[in-house]
Amino acid sequence: MNRPEPQRRFYAPPGAFSQGLVRLGPEETHHLTRVLRLGMGDRVEVFDGQGRNFAGEVAGLTPQAAVLRLLVELPCRGESPLDLTLGIGLAKGEALDQVVRVATEMGVKAILPFESERSEQVSPERAPRRQGRWQRLARESLKSCRRSLLPRIELPQDFAAVLEGPEDLKIFFWEEEEGRPRESLAQLRPGSVRALIGPEGGFSGREAALARDAGYRVLSLGPRLLKVPTAAVAALTLIQGLWGDLA
Repeated sequence: MNRPEPQRRFYAPPGAFSQGLVRLGPEETHHLTRVLRLGMGDRVEVFDGQGRNFAGEVAGLTPQAAVLRLLVELPCRGESPLDLTLGIGLAKGEALDQVVRVATEMGVKAILPFESERSEQVSPERAPRRQGRWQRLARESLKSCRRSLLPRIELPQDFAAVLEGPEDLKIFFWEEEEGRPRESLAQLRPGSVRALIGPEGGFSGREAALARDAGYRVLSLGPRLLKVPTAAVAALTLIQGLWGDLA
């Protein structure tokens, strides 16, 4: 059986690009030299997370940094036509890590972690560390799924704040909702969607009422209780299948 080609796609922030060259950071340099064992002249791809992708080659190697020479700019790819924002309740363990990976692969433009009545809580001291971890996971997922734009990942906010937004359509997924056929959504043509998924304990009735008052369509994902990452997959598949680029 043939093995797939090793992933040769690297991330560098926009400020690392200058005069036809790009300098990789320590993590990307380690991956290039130690994991993939690439050397001078090897061809790679590099992206800036803002929509620019380049074919390049390794032009310099030191223990601290690899330098790539940019050869040609590649088209922006892998982006959904739908401007999709996902609000996700803070959950235990690695559940949020899984959601960040899935949401990045599914073309989400922004990820908004939030605290609610039944969610985990995060201290102001820990919040930036968790955000940094999620941003790193999104970069890794972006490399493998061949998207061009990094999703925006905000610091955890409270439930009232995450309700607000300018999107054309807002959806609140609640396991206790009944009798709201999803077929009615197919008649809509939103250019932007905000979807909220609760934490492991779900949303409360009070939060569902607040969402309705804020203009959300309250929908169920079916008769079974889903874990947070599974609910994210189901919701994003539904949304991208209706209005995005998921066949």
